[in-house]
Amino acid sequence: MGLKVRIYYEDTDSGGIVYHSNYIKFCERARSEIVFASGIEFDENRHFVVTKLEANYLKPAILGDVLDVKTKLIKVGAVSLVLAQDIYKVANIKGECESELIFRAKVIVGFISGGKLSRLEPEFARIFSQLDED
Repeated sequence: MGLKVRIYYEDTDSGGIVYHSNYIKFCERARSEIVFASGIEFDENRHFVVTKLEANYLKPAILGDVLDVKTKLIKVGAVSLVLAQDIYKVANIKGECESELIFRAKVIVGFISGGKLSRLEPEFARIFSQLDED
């Protein structure tokens, strides 16, 4: 599943290059959209928190670019999910859509229920498992 993001002035530094922390925000939005699209609602009693993140910045995005944030499930744990999140710069060249990988992350999210790390609810495992089927 991919999330399209356009780069606006507010996303960039004074040189028009996307500020590094915004790539993390784009990944967070993509993970949230996966859950929102399933019809499940987060609340104060159950949600995810990032417990580990490895990020590789490969090429910059700039003002006006359109990015595609793609998420894949790597592993389902008892209380966590391991996800791969790649961000591609999308270009429309002579009517054909091409994409270039510019950011790659491995994210581990823990499931929180009742204010503490808890066993992952099956519906969340199912939602993220279906990503590979898209």
